[in-house]
Amino acid sequence: MFSYSREINLAELIGALEAASVQQLTLYIPHKDRDGKSVKDINKWITEAQKLLTVIGGGATTMPPADGSWLKKDIDTIEKIKNEDIVWEKTTIIYTYVYPDKFEKNLKSLREFLHRFGRKTNQGEVAFEFDGEFFRIREYDLK
Repeated sequence: MFSYSREINLAELIGALEAASVQQLTLYIPHKDRDGKSVKDINKWITEAQKLLTVIGGGATTMPPADGSWLKKDIDTIEKIKNEDIVWEKTTIIYTYVYPDKFEKNLKSLREFLHRFGRKTNQGEVAFEFDGEFFRIREYDLK
């Protein structure tokens, strides 16, 4: 049985051009706003997010919309929840494995996109993942 070991250079053995990228950046683009209304021009937002991640990682993958849900207000037990407390939505997931230098160079553009998306599409929260950590933005830059 083969066991992967850091003592071997897998990239070299397989013929990869460079070392593995290990930090993943994932954006979640919901198709509805905080009130459950459809986001106008959702494909424009998805395309813009994919372009940004393509620059940061040299390519990006967009997953088909997944079923998602979001709480409109703070509820801490299942007994307290009502259907109208939840926004049921489709969410497009876009991810890339970053080139650290390009990620750092584009942090300002990433922040600007996430805050503008949240503000312009009336999001209660904009979520993204980086390097295994999940982040939530609830207050957006004014411009």
